Amino acid sequence: MPMTLLCRNATTFTSTKALDETAFQKFLQRFVDAKLGVYLASGGSGEGHALTRDEILRIYRIGVEVCKGKVLVNANPPEQNTARDTIEHARLAVAAGVDVINIYGPASWHGFRPTEAEFFAYFDEVFKEIKYPAALAPNPVIGYTPRPALIAEVCKRHSQVVDINLSGVGDAYFIELKDALTRNVNIFVPFQSSLHMLGLGATGLLGAEANIIPKTFRRYIDLYESGNHAELAVVYADLQRYNRYVAKWHSGGPRWIKMAMKILKLPGGEGGPRGPYLMPPDDEVQKFADGLLRLRLPEIDETARAAGLRIPD
Repeated sequence: MPMTLLCRNATTFTSTKALDETAFQKFLQRFVDAKLGVYLASGGSGEGHALTRDEILRIYRIGVEVCKGKVLVNANPPEQNTARDTIEHARLAVAAGVDVINIYGPASWHGFRPTEAEFFAYFDEVFKEIKYPAALAPNPVIGYTPRPALIAEVCKRHSQVVDINLSGVGDAYFIELKDALTRNVNIFVPFQSSLHMLGLGATGLLGAEANIIPKTFRRYIDLYESGNHAELAVVYADLQRYNRYVAKWHSGGPRWIKMAMKILKLPGGEGGPRGPYLMPPDDEVQKFADGLLRLRLPEIDETARAAGLRIPD
């Protein structure tokens, strides 16, 4: 089975911070062209917490219109504190007809961290109502990292769980999770340490970094699957340099993504992020642009030339 690439996609806005549907259609087409699946309205890179429920539903529907049947089109409802709110958000994705709905554990707001009994009760309540293909996301961004055994037990209890999306965890977590699972479930991993995890049986990659260079991530997987280790090493090094550079802004994912979109004149780039995020001052954007172009990644160079930018020597 070919490996799958998925991106937690940015959401495009107009200069007045309204949802820019035309730009969003064009933005998503880039991923169809590069054969990358999409995850829509994420709480981080997709600014899902700044969207109304009507906007989230519209984003899901646009994603289905542009991507369905060509690449995977999945929903990533922002994490919620209660099963009730998670169910309500998941129903928007069901109504839109996405392929898979990502479900986070209960959010760690005000220092809340679920006990094991609370963790299982939350998912039992959610999956009693949501009989639809789902992914679990034991992501530290929700405020804690559930033990692999807990995730494996949720998969055992609920057959609609078809995927697990990992982020912010390493090889040891992946191995322990694989050992604990009692049935086949797809596991998607971040680019960092992906060579190890792909070799250990990961299904594919998932992250936000592909928002800017989807074709490069596609090439990385294609080279891995073809066994072309010489060219793979070059692309892997390029992606490591790219990820290390943008990681300086990871505390505000939408900021660096929207800076790059604006610099490279990608669809929706002029709209910037929506509050509480703000586009950084012009001098910081220029500093970011200078460093991005000095990476000399072929896809960034190609996009920059199309945007009329001068590539540094």
